[in-house]
Amino acid sequence: MIKGLGNIDFFQMGQTCLGHSARRTSNLLTRHFNRHLAPFDLEITQAQLLAVIASGENLSASDIARYLGIDRSTLARNLKPLESAGLITRSQTGGRKVVPALTAKGERLAVDLHAAWQQAQDELTDHLGQERTQAIRDQLSALRQTVRALEQSAASASSDQAPSSPAKD
Repeated sequence: MIKGLGNIDFFQMGQTCLGHSARRTSNLLTRHFNRHLAPFDLEITQAQLLAVIASGENLSASDIARYLGIDRSTLARNLKPLESAGLITRSQTGGRKVVPALTAKGERLAVDLHAAWQQAQDELTDHLGQERTQAIRDQLSALRQTVRALEQSAASASSDQAPSSPAKD
């Protein structure tokens, strides 16, 4: 056994780790929403994507990925089945900007999805109460802001430590 391994309380680590807690909560929430969306053969990630597209903001794929907090390759993977199902179309608008839009079929589904999502959301809010629900949103927002600030700080520190290029004469 590696020296020091026996002195670490890994159970306590799991109980106090914010990442582990957020992941467990995310998995439970995903299952809750997916149960409500199952009749439409979609999961919450796809429903959220349709909702962003349905917002009518004409957001580019890059804007949508940024809003959802996913990378563009993940977004592309999530758009493909929606396009194959005839729920969205993608059009290129000037330069490289690609804008997804709902088809008529996608619009009808978005209305039904919203009702199912609202039911799932209401179940949580009714159980937690409005005040606790808002407190949870506020705390999650604070956590996201903190992680973003730490990521920016780490990126800044690593770029400060990068070897500088030799000066050109």
